[in-house]
Amino acid sequence: MKIGVISDIHNNVVALEAVLDKFAAENCDKIICAGDIIGIGPYPEETVQRIMEVPNLIAVRGNHEKYLTEGLPSQIPNSEFMEQEEMEHHKWEHIRLSKSSKNFLEKLPCSIDLNIAGKNISVMHYFTNDKNQYIYTPNPTKKDLTNLFPSENQDIIIYGHDHTPNIVNTNGKWFINSGALGCPGNEKNIARAAILEIRDNGDTYVKGIKAEYDVLKVIEDIERLKYPDYEKIECFFYGIH
Repeated sequence: MKIGVISDIHNNVVALEAVLDKFAAENCDKIICAGDIIGIGPYPEETVQRIMEVPNLIAVRGNHEKYLTEGLPSQIPNSEFMEQEEMEHHKWEHIRLSKSSKNFLEKLPCSIDLNIAGKNISVMHYFTNDKNQYIYTPNPTKKDLTNLFPSENQDIIIYGHDHTPNIVNTNGKWFINSGALGCPGNEKNIARAAILEIRDNGDTYVKGIKAEYDVLKVIEDIERLKYPDYEKIECFFYGIH
């Protein structure tokens, strides 16, 4: 059993296509997405429609989906640390989503527990506290991950949110953050993902993968659309300084 793992697609259907091609070449049986399908990039509707076409998809919602389904902050400052221009960006993308895309995103669970090929797997965008706020920990260690995702019965934890890939095995438990698929940062033209393989004997293997794509097309479309907050987005998420 081979499972493609993705997270943080962020409205980048061009990068998504490159990763899906990689998964097809690897003969992946399923694809798991740890949230943030939307937000940031220039292709909200195209990205959601494409992910909806993926067979055997398992997906959860991230904070960017929650901005659609639960609403944006009503004031500044706010607990999301969101400025006005960023809120305008979310409004821009939300009105470009079709009814079918919104329905798909609204139905995504916040987390899901699965048993695949005998392995207990939890999928979530990130760990939240009792106030439903993400407890962000940069560059988490093995100890950090064990504290953030306390689940004795799970063999594999799949998460995202932190755009930096982090694949860790500690005491036989895997923590898999494949990294941001749609926000290349300083890697410029790289979409990140991972492949989880569960063999018939129960052995588990995980490898990170990188797919090159035409990031210049994406940047050109961002600059053509000039949607709210696009200059900051180019800087922070596409490495343009």
